[in-house]
Amino acid sequence: MSILEVKNITYVYGEGTPFRIEALKNISVTFEKGELIAVIGHTGSGKSTLLMHLNGLLKPTAGKVLYEGKDIWESKKSVKQARFNVGYCFQYPEHQLFESSVQRDIAFGPRNMGLSEEEINLRVQEATQFAGIDSSLLQKSPFELSGGEKRRVAIAGVMAMKPGVLILDEPTAGLDPKGKNAVIELIKNYNIQTGSTVIFVSHNMDDVASLADRVLILSEGQIVMYDTAKNVFSRGKQLASLALGVPEITQLFLSMGERGFDLPVDIFDIEEAKAALLSLLRRQAHD
Repeated sequence: MSILEVKNITYVYGEGTPFRIEALKNISVTFEKGELIAVIGHTGSGKSTLLMHLNGLLKPTAGKVLYEGKDIWESKKSVKQARFNVGYCFQYPEHQLFESSVQRDIAFGPRNMGLSEEEINLRVQEATQFAGIDSSLLQKSPFELSGGEKRRVAIAGVMAMKPGVLILDEPTAGLDPKGKNAVIELIKNYNIQTGSTVIFVSHNMDDVASLADRVLILSEGQIVMYDTAKNVFSRGKQLASLALGVPEITQLFLSMGERGFDLPVDIFDIEEAKAALLSLLRRQAHD
């Protein structure tokens, strides 16, 4: 069942000027409830422009954005509600931290929703649990935290609004391996436990492979592919033509296939890779 739908969206920057750019070109796409969806594409492909339409940060030049079947631009009230229904966490969200304590930062969104203090405190508690933030950090200044902790606090602040759709722009960018793994687990657990749709942008194909149910690929303001992660990463040559890569495991299997080994090309999971290699060894042992 769809929760968010983009219908024939076109967006133009600099209309009526010599710098006019058509950033999105008649795009239509549907996002289903409970899915984890990766949006990828080279720089300038239209990724961020598309995502900023999903909660009303940008208004389309033409077309509509529907949340649960209703146009988010129907009224001022519906646009405001869309920004609670579709939570947006920008790249390097820790740069947006500004409150005097971690607790106040996480509570900022729910407080703007006009909720009671009791409900705000409950949401802060739930969000900190989702984000793996120790309660001992709540009264600390967010600026005293590590990079990974700041990132989780920023994401928790969006989660505390309980959006039906959570958008994350490069959620693991700039983090060390430990921080990156913590954020990936956070996203997985949040998606499973809440059933919320999660849409994220990443340039790291291994992150995409480990998280995404489906992958949306943009190029020059248009959708060129929207399919399961397995089907997308089996098209290594097409991805290369779009200046995109594949997960390291997939690249290994593609290279081995080019050298004559009878291996599947839609592998991007370590356990699947082990099983495929063992199967190959058994077949060779019987030959």
